[in-house]
Amino acid sequence: MRVSRLVAAAAANARAAGCDWLHVDFEPHLRDYYLDACGFRPTDAGLLRL
Repeated sequence: MRVSRLVAAAAANARAAGCDWLHVDFEPHLRDYYLDACGFRPTDAGLLRL
């Protein structure tokens, strides 16, 4: 899948730049895609509108 390769490339470049984490926000209907196809883990997070 093309987008999965794009996420993999982003992760590789972030890792090469010394980043420890890659974060993604997504809408509920994309949950399975990002967690299953791309390997992201679910986390608790907060958001504050400024």
